[in-house]
Amino acid sequence: MAGDPDRGDEPGDSGVAWSIIGTLLAGVLVWGGIGYLVDRWLGTTNIFLPIGLVVGAGAAMYLIIVRYGKNSGT
Repeated sequence: MAGDPDRGDEPGDSGVAWSIIGTLLAGVLVWGGIGYLVDRWLGTTNIFLPIGLVVGAGAAMYLIIVRYGKNSGT
């Protein structure tokens, strides 16, 4: 309609954004939690927790790129 402001986004864009945020949070929380549990199990002090956080963030970014990345050739 003429009186409606243009929001500039598609109807499904917010769902994609929340999905990406959820994937990043889940990766960091799950792998960070695994690193924390390994630290507790081995009796070490914050060695595997940062490793788990980095691995979780990297894996989540990879999954996001695979799922939402666009092929430039097709």
